[in-house]
Amino acid sequence: MKTASLWLIALIGPISAFAQDSLTTGHIVYEEITDISDSRWVQNRPDMPTEIKSKWDVYFNPQNAHCSFHPEEEEDDFSTGGVQFRRMRWEPKDVYFLDFLNRRYQHYTDFMSKEFQVLDTLSMEGWKFTGKQGIVLGFPCMEVKKTEHDTVDIIAWFTPRLPVSAGPKEYVGFPGAVLYVNIDDGKTTISAVNVQMGKVPEEELEVPDDGEEVTRDEYKAIVEEKTREMRRRWGR
Repeated sequence: MKTASLWLIALIGPISAFAQDSLTTGHIVYEEITDISDSRWVQNRPDMPTEIKSKWDVYFNPQNAHCSFHPEEEEDDFSTGGVQFRRMRWEPKDVYFLDFLNRRYQHYTDFMSKEFQVLDTLSMEGWKFTGKQGIVLGFPCMEVKKTEHDTVDIIAWFTPRLPVSAGPKEYVGFPGAVLYVNIDDGKTTISAVNVQMGKVPEEELEVPDDGEEVTRDEYKAIVEEKTREMRRRWGR
């Protein structure tokens, strides 16, 4: 931890004097890939795709960041058993908004047809420095890690070279932008595929204000309870 802290101070020091818009304003595109090869549906149909892919846009400036689903331009088709299928695009109603000045996290989402505003503070609670360093898209990064549900390890790589607490989805709050996330030993990965610095249009930072306001813990409890209800209803 001491080594990681010293390395972070040494890296931030030289850039703090000129961390202007060139380093704190821009747009990052992320690709999220989830492995579904172990699902019964895929195992029974070997011609089916074994991965789910989606992209996310993160726009940021010194005050705010905004993460939302990146729509694909075209539908893509695949065939199995001699039958042609068109993969339907699922566009989640997920918008993440970060207020850096007030260290505030806001997630607009819906669950079972009900809209929520999930509110929290930006922090590194639960995350630990591993001391590992690496390069992602040419940016020097540091690795942090945490464990959820006692078994699921989550690893994130962030770069202090982009001194904003932005990142994909809920993987935010670090002293630098997150460029890579690995969940459950690669079951899901979220990788930055393009970083562009420059002025961000104000409309790209807008956030919905609908939905019931809940904390992150309250929202997790709601999801867990409703999931249990569905399992009981369907006998699983």
